[in-house]
Amino acid sequence: MKEYIFKQYTENICTHLGIESSDLFVKSREAGVVEARQLLFYLCHDKRQMKFTEIKSYADKVGLVQDVSNIAHAVHSFKAKVDKDPDLLHIIQKLNKIEH
Repeated sequence: MKEYIFKQYTENICTHLGIESSDLFVKSREAGVVEARQLLFYLCHDKRQMKFTEIKSYADKVGLVQDVSNIAHAVHSFKAKVDKDPDLLHIIQKLNKIEH
């Protein structure tokens, strides 16, 4: 139901970071890619109240097979980063915009 929002966040993050969505959805442990995915999951869950299972279904559709526990861990990890670095709130505010 909120797949459009997932896609818009993906586009916003990729544009902001100067990466392709294919880079975002490849299984990678590269720090920049991991943080970008964490941000995507955080925005979906915290800002749009998507359930972890809903986020998982959208991630699966774009080829990123994730366990719900991995998505939950990513969201909690990013929340901890926000708590330590308030400057991230400005980035979150910028990327949280959804065009209809």
